[in-house]
Amino acid sequence: MTGVKGMIEVDQYQLIRQMYLVKGKSQREIARELNISRNTVAKYCNGDALPTPSFKKRPKIVLSDDVLAKIKEYLQEDQEAFKLGAKKQKHTAKRIYERLKEENELTFKGSYETIARTLRQMRQNQGLLNVYIPLAWDPGDAMQVDWGEATVIISGNKVKCHMFCARLCHSAFPFVVIFPAERSEFFLEGHKQAFEFYKGATRRVIYDNLKTAVQEGWERYVKKEQPTLKLLKAHYAFESEFCNRGQANEKGLVENLVGWVRRNILTPIPKAESWDELNLLLQNCCTAYLKHQVKGKNETVGTQYAKERTKLLPLPRKPFETCRMQICKVHKDSLIRIDNNHYSVPCSLVNQMVTVKAFAFHIEM
Repeated sequence: MTGVKGMIEVDQYQLIRQMYLVKGKSQREIARELNISRNTVAKYCNGDALPTPSFKKRPKIVLSDDVLAKIKEYLQEDQEAFKLGAKKQKHTAKRIYERLKEENELTFKGSYETIARTLRQMRQNQGLLNVYIPLAWDPGDAMQVDWGEATVIISGNKVKCHMFCARLCHSAFPFVVIFPAERSEFFLEGHKQAFEFYKGATRRVIYDNLKTAVQEGWERYVKKEQPTLKLLKAHYAFESEFCNRGQANEKGLVENLVGWVRRNILTPIPKAESWDELNLLLQNCCTAYLKHQVKGKNETVGTQYAKERTKLLPLPRKPFETCRMQICKVHKDSLIRIDNNHYSVPCSLVNQMVTVKAFAFHIEM
């Protein structure tokens, strides 16, 4: 349902954008299926406006260390049974769940599904599920994203930088931008620049367990995403997917990209006067990669990207605000504190609360 004066939730905004862009439905059809007014659909279908999301806190449910230790104990019993020749007498997820309920009824409050997922992951980490299948990607289907670290020299000072790396899965066209940290505003700015660089958005974006993306859960069992990621997804009409821990092959394109940038662009250590100068170097190198031909493919990256470009989702009309918002009180010295830095504001605002938008490289109050 819509809120006051046509305001909608982020999930409904995402539905409107995807039904309009991906499924090609008319505004009338969308309004009828979602039971909202056509004016609301018209307002949001082209990305002209962003809804104001409201996020409710939910209790975080995780398995305790004691419960995990118990599960490992049960699996150890399976190994001992195997040595005795009882190869088929091993714990199933159901049996482990039953034992936890029986033996730890006062402390264990988890569900069967949680136990089943945890057991599956433990067995995978033991190498019992290491099966690899070559991946093939449709044009415009997916983009892989990851962070990497490197050392650069800016204005004569050695600086540890964080590389936001993205790569289109079909054409393998890379995009890299560097930031001083991996905070939320840099995560959002990286996506925005990547989509603008590619001149469109993919239908899926694949991550590992980035703190800037995941609020609750882990790997493929993410329960809750960061509110900023939810709004970003809605605005660009893409879906998110998360890889399993230790399974680099699930996003091998971007994993290889991180190492390729370090070896081919950032060696020797580059020197620049500003972050913008370094990012321009990276962008030019990514553009030059269009001439490259990936091993095993018959066409260059540029030729494949030309085909993929037509399949990307169009960018929304309103640029996404890639900022982290917070409320600060102005101290008696006309300063506010943000990330251990102090900024001056007009004296007339002393003792008042101001809204701060922290973007990647500037702050608005």
